[in-house]
Amino acid sequence: MLSEIKSIFSPDVLDFENYWPEDEESFSFLITVLVGPRETAIKESFNIVICTPKWLLSKYDESDMILGKNKLIVFKFDMDRILARIRRLFDNCSGTNWNDIAMKLSRIGQWEFEDFRE
Repeated sequence: MLSEIKSIFSPDVLDFENYWPEDEESFSFLITVLVGPRETAIKESFNIVICTPKWLLSKYDESDMILGKNKLIVFKFDMDRILARIRRLFDNCSGTNWNDIAMKLSRIGQWEFEDFRE
């Protein structure tokens, strides 16, 4: 069985197609990837935060520690490259069943059926 991206959008960005951050060196926004088994209508959401190291430094204290889970850390804003990377990560993931695939994808983005607290 293979995964298939059904759609990609951002609940944080109204005009996702034309988005450009105010500060190209310090930004963060959420992307939701709807994924399901290939050639089915089934879809489940996986959320991933796109952010820069500078944004992380502004959000967290030096004494904080964070896991990179559910984050795609970029050094430069390039929506085409970001979306291409997300497609490579979420499309065509294989497993014996959907749950196997979803568990693999949940290592990248927060699965809607996963309880994650940072």
